Amino acid sequence: MNESNNHHENANGTKPVLGDVFSLFLGEDKFRPAMHKPFEINVKVYATDAYTLVRTDKANIDFVLDNEHTPPNCEGVIPEVNTSLVLSVTKEMIEPLKTADEYEFAGKDIECETCEGSGQVEWEFEHYTRDFDCPVCEGSGWSEKKRGRKTGGKTFGKCVVNIKGAYFHVDKFYKLIKVRDILGGEIEMISYSKPTSGVLFKVGVCEILLMPAMYGDASDWDGVLNIA
Repeated sequence: MNESNNHHENANGTKPVLGDVFSLFLGEDKFRPAMHKPFEINVKVYATDAYTLVRTDKANIDFVLDNEHTPPNCEGVIPEVNTSLVLSVTKEMIEPLKTADEYEFAGKDIECETCEGSGQVEWEFEHYTRDFDCPVCEGSGWSEKKRGRKTGGKTFGKCVVNIKGAYFHVDKFYKLIKVRDILGGEIEMISYSKPTSGVLFKVGVCEILLMPAMYGDASDWDGVLNIA
């Protein structure tokens, strides 16, 4: 395993901005507020969106931990280190996987207050009740939705990166490249068991867990980049 990054310096010789790294992995699910900020478990600091995860020793972090929620149980999903394979992958290799139109959005999604986002309301006549589409939001569950328009650019479509038969959605895998851009060094795969299990990578002082796509083979995707 490459230990050259233990100096805690990035490619331009300055201290890594681990806050920038961890922000790439934060969740936005309103029902999982513990994932909105990094959290500590047994002197390691984690961030996860339930599909990707990053962790490092608490001694490495350069930001304040202020997560007041009970952390999710992440230790049990981290596989044991059992291999060492440096991945030779560049941004130029990833760019051809940008096959979908890119959109920019204005406004925000606001749930309908009348049906509380369910899209259904209960109607009552005498002693009869029945659920119908909410008349306020017309069954959508939203009183307002973000508005999108094409930018003219391209973004990642239904494309994957293939590592030993494990297919990773390219937008998830691209986080490894972003972390390498911040910290410098190499992308090293340090754990692999089977195509349907999570794979552990190391970039600098961080370990990163990616979960593979749970279905499909090469024929199901618009584009496949075979790395290993």
